[in-house]
Amino acid sequence: MAAQIYAIKKLVKNKSFNLDFSVFDDAKLLIKEPSSLLTKNHELLICGFDNLEKDISSKFIVKASSMKVPSLGILDSWKGIDRFFKNGKLSRKLTDYVLVPDDSCKKYLEKKGIEKKILVFEDFAEKYFVDKLSKNTAYVTKSKKKAKLSKNSKIALILSEPIVTSRGTQSLFELIEKQNKNKAETFFDELIPKSFTKIFRFHPKENIKKSFYTKNNLTIYEALSIADLVVGLSSTPLFYAASGGKKIIQLENFLSEWIPEQSNIPSEIWESVKGRLKYDFKEERTNTINVDNLFKIHESISTNN
Repeated sequence: MAAQIYAIKKLVKNKSFNLDFSVFDDAKLLIKEPSSLLTKNHELLICGFDNLEKDISSKFIVKASSMKVPSLGILDSWKGIDRFFKNGKLSRKLTDYVLVPDDSCKKYLEKKGIEKKILVFEDFAEKYFVDKLSKNTAYVTKSKKKAKLSKNSKIALILSEPIVTSRGTQSLFELIEKQNKNKAETFFDELIPKSFTKIFRFHPKENIKKSFYTKNNLTIYEALSIADLVVGLSSTPLFYAASGGKKIIQLENFLSEWIPEQSNIPSEIWESVKGRLKYDFKEERTNTINVDNLFKIHESISTNN
């Protein structure tokens, strides 16, 4: 959601729009009759795209179209990009314009036959994570204090994610245990030097019954800001970490049976973006992390393109 709001702010910067987020003040009304708050007084509808089974956004889009209110839809990640299609065909109402995070999304949707105007918004991760968090030492100190961690402690943030399997949605950790025939705790103990304090982060869709060391009182940005090392497979925060110059360990090479579609990413897009997640963590004898490469999610592309 933060990426969507950032994209909106950049879109209307120096424009005469007043942003109306009043729909968030009444979630029950939004669920019961989602388009009731949209009126002819609104000059622009900006919305996200929920999953195809619910498709609440279509009610907004249809009403906006009937009132001749222009509409802009935001897709803030390539994860779930196939939510527009069913059996390979476009199966939902689209906004007049679609805002996507990078050129790989733009090309993928155009190749799929979406004829709406597709725009690319400026790099959220670079502008928000790098400028606001990575370079803000006061923010990092405050986040460590909130987590009750020592100022000098080295942190390894381990990002789990839901994985689609033939037996339903499972945790990345379950996939690790299956393919490596070892407990997830043991796997990460062997992967990460003992000098690091390991913090685990789980997706809400994961049903984790085991006890892991977590800091759920931290937002994802606070957790990323204090991390010296970030470990994950394909989660969006892992891309944020790479963009912010964090050292990362990307787990694809440890999971030979995993395919991108299990993480809700088309293989075509994964091949285009996975190079941004280079495994660049190197343990020195002194157990320090070298800053030898900085990665960005993508070059900022003007919405005029």
